[in-house]
Amino acid sequence: MFVPGHITGFFRIHREKDPLRTGSTGVGITVDKGVTTEVRSGEGRIYFNDREMDLCPTKEILNNMGIEGYDVIHKSQLPLGCGLGVSGGCALGCAYELGRIMDPQMNKLELLKIAHISEVRCGTGLGDVMGQYFGGFTIRKKPGFPPDVKKINIKDKDRYYIVVEILGKRETRDVIEDPNWIEKINKVGDRLLKEILKNPTLENFMALSYIFVKETGLASEEILSLCEDLSFSRGASQAMLGDTLFVLCTDEEIKDVLSVLKNPIICRIYEGKYG
Repeated sequence: MFVPGHITGFFRIHREKDPLRTGSTGVGITVDKGVTTEVRSGEGRIYFNDREMDLCPTKEILNNMGIEGYDVIHKSQLPLGCGLGVSGGCALGCAYELGRIMDPQMNKLELLKIAHISEVRCGTGLGDVMGQYFGGFTIRKKPGFPPDVKKINIKDKDRYYIVVEILGKRETRDVIEDPNWIEKINKVGDRLLKEILKNPTLENFMALSYIFVKETGLASEEILSLCEDLSFSRGASQAMLGDTLFVLCTDEEIKDVLSVLKNPIICRIYEGKYG
């Protein structure tokens, strides 16, 4: 089961006691690098890129679904903890694969619900699994479950690249559970969500994402400097929530984009729907 990576450009945090009502509104896009998950007979172990680890969202799903006697194997070209939706991809992929074992006809929205709850409880994400479920360029209009997601058609999708440069890791929980960050994020996020609905294009998404990270103070100085260096592209900003740069560019611009970066990961936009 493949689940695409997901990059959120800007968002608003919504917190309730009920994890189904907790989540985020916001805007993001999926890429063609992500997480592949398979389930095998075993002892309940979890592996990520051949390393056994205690991966909270996957462990939460194993416990919630009450399935024993299986190992979960995740493989990814993208790292955990860098704002690329990898933990969400692990959660959604695990729920899907275990669901096939329990009941091949199980409703996929039920599996999405399980994945969302696991991310919220683990503090690893608020909206990635929603964007990953629908694929492509999406606006999450309401938080939590059931999803209210608007998928935006991308004209000439094949001319675009999304190039990622990972500069470090950032603990998602440190931001989404901090009252000071929540206040800043929600104030700016509310305004920009209204703006993207007026003009839902990729270029406007990138421009608003840059405004978001500057005004909230989430962006590192290194990323802001790189964004200035990449001003010739279709837009550059910081992936939420990670110390990761992402750039939108075309065939004509990619060579120059790559010349600015040290360790770029070249992606295409992924529009496939989950499952």
